[in-house]
Amino acid sequence: MIGLLKAEMTKLTGRKLYPVMVLIIIIFTALAGFFLMIFGQIFPEAAAEGLPVIEKPSAYFLGIQQVVGQTWFPLIIAVVVLGGELATTIWATSLTRESRKPSQIGARLIIFTFASWLAMLIGVVVWGVMAAFFADGSGSLTPAEWLDVLWKVGVSQVAWVSLGIGFVALLRSVGPAIGAVIALSFGEGLLILWRPYQNVSLTGATTGIFGDVGLDGFASMFMPAPVGVVHAVVIMAGWTVLGLLLTWWGLNRRDA
Repeated sequence: MIGLLKAEMTKLTGRKLYPVMVLIIIIFTALAGFFLMIFGQIFPEAAAEGLPVIEKPSAYFLGIQQVVGQTWFPLIIAVVVLGGELATTIWATSLTRESRKPSQIGARLIIFTFASWLAMLIGVVVWGVMAAFFADGSGSLTPAEWLDVLWKVGVSQVAWVSLGIGFVALLRSVGPAIGAVIALSFGEGLLILWRPYQNVSLTGATTGIFGDVGLDGFASMFMPAPVGVVHAVVIMAGWTVLGLLLTWWGLNRRDA
C-alpha cells in the first residue's frame, strides 16, 4: 500500500494540472474576498444598497465556506487523473503489479483527498490573511477552532473525491465524466435552496458543518442552514459509500 501511495503522489505532483487548479482556487478566493470584504469599504453606497458587510470573526467562517464550496476541485482532480489512467494502459499495468482493486482504489482516494485538502487549506490561508487585514470588526478563531477547520475540511473532501472516482469509473472517459461531476456540483448547489433536501445534501453538509456566518436578508437565501457535526459526518459518509459503490460497480462492469 505504501508503494501505491508513493506512486500516486508522484503521478499527481508530476502534472501541471494540480498547481494550475490550486492557482484557480487562490484567484477565486481572492476575488470573493475582495467583493465580500473590500468592495463595500471602497464603495459605501454598495453596502447601503444591500451588499453584505462581513465582520470578524464571522468573516473567517464565511471564507472557509467559500473555499470548501469549490466542490469542482476534488471532483475534477479525481476524474482527470484516474480517467487518464483508465483511458490508457496505466490502470491495467497497475493491476498487474498489485491486483487487489481495494488497494488501488484506496490509494487513489487517500492521495486525491490529501491533495484536495491541501488545496482547500491554501485557499483558507489566503482568505484568512485577507480577513485579518481588511474585514471589519475584531477577533479571530481560537486554536481549537482552527483545529476543527483542519479535520472538517479534510472530511468534506473524501466524499467529493469518492464521487469523482465513481463517475469516471462508470463512464471511462474524462470528458463525459467531467460533464457529469460539474452537473452534480451545480445541481447540488441549486437543490440546496430547497430546505427539505438539506437533510441529505452533500453541499449543505460541506459548508453547513462550519456553522452560521450571520448573513441576513437576501444573501442568507444562498447559504445552507447550519448542520450539526454528527449529522454532517453521516451525510458525508453516506455519499462516500455511494461513490465507492459506483467505483466498484464501474470497474467490475467492464474489464479494466
